[in-house]
Amino acid sequence: MERLKGVLDPEIGRSIVDLNMVRDITVDNGNVTVKIALTVAHCPLAKTLQTDVENAVRKPGDVESVKVETTTMTRRELEELRLRLQTASTASSTQKDGLAVGPGIERLGKRGIRSIIAIISGKGGVGKSFVTSVLASELKKRGYEVGVLDADLTGPSIAKVLGVTGKPYKGAGGGIVPLRTTSGIKVMSINLVLEDPSMPVIWRGPIVNSVIRQLYWDVDWGDLHYLLVDLPPGTSDAPLTVFQSLPLDGVIVVSSPQDLASMIVSKSVNMAKKMNAPILGLVENMSYLKCPSCGDMMKLFGEPRGEKLALSQGVPFLGAVPLDPAIARLSDEGRIEEYSSPIIASIADELRARAAKQADQLAQALPIAWSMEPSS
Repeated sequence: MERLKGVLDPEIGRSIVDLNMVRDITVDNGNVTVKIALTVAHCPLAKTLQTDVENAVRKPGDVESVKVETTTMTRRELEELRLRLQTASTASSTQKDGLAVGPGIERLGKRGIRSIIAIISGKGGVGKSFVTSVLASELKKRGYEVGVLDADLTGPSIAKVLGVTGKPYKGAGGGIVPLRTTSGIKVMSINLVLEDPSMPVIWRGPIVNSVIRQLYWDVDWGDLHYLLVDLPPGTSDAPLTVFQSLPLDGVIVVSSPQDLASMIVSKSVNMAKKMNAPILGLVENMSYLKCPSCGDMMKLFGEPRGEKLALSQGVPFLGAVPLDPAIARLSDEGRIEEYSSPIIASIADELRARAAKQADQLAQALPIAWSMEPSS
């Protein structure tokens, strides 16, 4: 039990002993069995916790084998735990010892990542994952080292559209090694961790916050020029966690022509402004359909209004992307990297120009600048 005090619950960030998760320990001739009560059934991080328990018990070298069994806390036990955490949170400002809540929403560092850009929209189904994946592909084509973090825990799609399968693993340095696409883009998504990707993620806010932070901080991204973060729709816990936790260098807003979408997207723009996140601009997706026979523009979702929306919000308009059946086909086949969009390509060029300008400014202030060029 003493050795297990150093094992932290991966979702709450506190000792499993303090959280009363250790339910039974048996020792028989050096063979140890530990029973742990998980706070969430079918937790995707259960294997991480099991490994941590095994390592902690084996640490002194006097144990032959370790077996970890899991169960799940009852509703009553979870409610009691919630009340304990709330009480500890209230007292934490004056009392430093005892049980406290999980990690706060402090800003995390960048490590080897030059630029972190979030792709947001208040409305679902406007194509954030499409813009994220194609922009990542365009940047990779220019020679940059690129990573994509899928922060949409309840509707993750990045791994699918980029054709990434398999399970991430722990590297020699202890960090989780992200998987790579065909072109070499690094990808991390909750779907890559789940035993069954078709099972829903049914988590409350505090767990969502913790998992998003882990998907960023516990992953060994290495040296990246760009990390693109695909956010879920809305302005609730997950987007707020990204805005508060990640050192964002910019935000790209995605909209579609419908008036309803414009109204809801405005909420995300205002959220980014309130969080002091630089807005790089707005792109309108599915703006029109070009007839393959006559070449006419068919406005399936109404009159394009992206430029007008961007003007009303005081943000740059990055362009209108047409509706293209090839996008759905390549996404379903995990081959979206093969798609090329002039509008998204222009956004990639704009990011490159911004980076070059920042590097020049830095070079004037420092003897050696941290270049954003692919060769650095």
